[in-house]
Amino acid sequence: MKSYERETDMWNKLFEEYQPLDLREIKLKVEPMFDEALKLFASRTKRVLDFGCGTGDVSFQYLQYQPDHQIVGVDKAETGIKFAKETAKLSHYRRAHFFTGGEEFLDQFEKEEFDGIILSNVLDVMPKDVSSETMLKLNSLLKHDGCWFIKMNPYYSKEELDSFGYQKKGGNLYEEEGILHLRQATSEYWKKQLSKFGEIVAYLEFQYTWQKGMNRLFVIKK
Repeated sequence: MKSYERETDMWNKLFEEYQPLDLREIKLKVEPMFDEALKLFASRTKRVLDFGCGTGDVSFQYLQYQPDHQIVGVDKAETGIKFAKETAKLSHYRRAHFFTGGEEFLDQFEKEEFDGIILSNVLDVMPKDVSSETMLKLNSLLKHDGCWFIKMNPYYSKEELDSFGYQKKGGNLYEEEGILHLRQATSEYWKKQLSKFGEIVAYLEFQYTWQKGMNRLFVIKK
């Protein structure tokens, strides 16, 4: 899907504006419920794959909770990965490793190589078939008793989607100016789909001050 491919171009342009920084004196936080859930996830894992990591924000926050653990971040946006690498170097995060790549990049990892997988705003910005294939690949990389940390965007009303300028383009996919921005699916849908990959040990809903709607967050034990 062309709109999905153009999404990477959008993020590459956005991340070009980011300047690497030393995080050692900066306490990273997102939202209290998000932070506590990530802290719980970090306490249960040691080697984690952050797929669709962007600039590595969640990876770095994870390492602030557990500095001796290891993070592998993967994202299609080359400029985001460049920022993450340079920020990791400045911050002396030697256990953080970042790579440019998409779903195909996952094939190089060993089965059950990780005991944790992070997906933050990833599955719900993919076409359904890509999302399903990605989950199957990731599941093979996660150890039997490993954990998922999965964050979803809010589920919006039609009026809210219209106010954003999003156009519906088949199924429940929404684009803006030809770029895929969202795959709309209810929380019940995601609960049903994600329960196939393990036990949902925590489900949270919370709102950012800068964003409409309730974000959805799952911590799942395989």
